[in-house]
Amino acid sequence: MRTRAAADLSCSADSLKIDKVEDRGFNEGLYRAHGRERSQDYSARCTLFGCRSHTPEEIAAREAEEEARYQAYRQQQAERQAAGGASSGGGNSSSGDAGSRFVSTRLHNECPNKVLLFHGRHPRHSGGRTDSIGPNTIMSVQGNEGDTLWIVDDRGEGVSNFTYSKSVSQVFITKSCAGFSTRRS
Repeated sequence: MRTRAAADLSCSADSLKIDKVEDRGFNEGLYRAHGRERSQDYSARCTLFGCRSHTPEEIAAREAEEEARYQAYRQQQAERQAAGGASSGGGNSSSGDAGSRFVSTRLHNECPNKVLLFHGRHPRHSGGRTDSIGPNTIMSVQGNEGDTLWIVDDRGEGVSNFTYSKSVSQVFITKSCAGFSTRRS
């Protein structure tokens, strides 16, 4: 981050003053680098493979791009379902209508840390979106029956997954932070 900030702020790395603004867990934090005349905020995360830093603008652009891909994917799914429903002639369809496939599940994080999530077919591939859930938190997650929710590590690799099903109304992230369970751990 110091090297990046020196280039961004047009000053030497030695002359920078860096303050930690917020600890975000998972070896991640928000920092403010002060140059001679300007300052810049960075979100930095370190893993075994090195450290990365991004400005809030870069993060917002990446999130907007991921959201646009996700919305395009959802639109494509809705169009496919509408086309399938229209060709069924109004009879019983094995795939059901869009409303009968949508599933909302309560996700309980029993892990003492923030857990990174990926909504989609497989982590590190397009067509999904990233998310996170704080320690000891409950949130609602949604998808179509058969869609997948993943726990991912700092590198975005899949650790464990859960497939949405109408028969499962709540799921727990285990205390080990590495798996899903339909019962409290």
